[in-house]
Amino acid sequence: MTSKFLKLCLFLIPLFFLSSCKKRTETQEPTPTPAPKLIEIDMADRPYISLIPRADGHEIKLVVDKIPDFIKEIEYELVYTAVDEDLEIEKGLAGTLQNETGKASKDLLLGTESCTNGCKYKYDTGVTGGYLILNFITANNQKAIFESDFVLSQTAEIKKNDLKLNDLKIVATPKQTEYFILLQNYNQVYSVFSSGNGLAAITSISSDYKKEDKTKLTGDYSK
Repeated sequence: MTSKFLKLCLFLIPLFFLSSCKKRTETQEPTPTPAPKLIEIDMADRPYISLIPRADGHEIKLVVDKIPDFIKEIEYELVYTAVDEDLEIEKGLAGTLQNETGKASKDLLLGTESCTNGCKYKYDTGVTGGYLILNFITANNQKAIFESDFVLSQTAEIKKNDLKLNDLKIVATPKQTEYFILLQNYNQVYSVFSSGNGLAAITSISSDYKKEDKTKLTGDYSK
């Protein structure tokens, strides 16, 4: 009897350990979050994008206007190149904007801010442009992507080398010392924004483009 019992125990013990090990190694794989489906927003529904430089050129206000109701939030990424001790360094800012009123904005500092004991700022220098990426996320997890290069230039530089991006070249003389930003908007027109009133004498525009008000460098340039 004792011998039979011992044999049974010796037979069951390995089964017990095998069963225990099996249970411990069986883990449930997490359900992956599905990637958003890429969509195109109809031209008539595309938001209007503004990049407005501050008077000193050290901050840019991102404004997204005329956002359609089906967009719930916007992921933004602004990448630019700065110069530090004659070395070019790529820097970036990123975040999320909520669509609550059809318009959203964010001040983007070109530098760093420390507010431990009163706010102190270290501004990046030599910034002449970069690129902007906006991901428009819908309520049902679809995504539309906008991307454009942009140019940041001051009055003196525009007088010397004009204002250019891709196939658009604007020859102009701004009336005041200001900062200007040129980008290609979501509706395919080129848009110029300034830190002031944008008054300028426009001498010429690339032959494929036109602008109604030529007393200002700011505004939209379309084909």
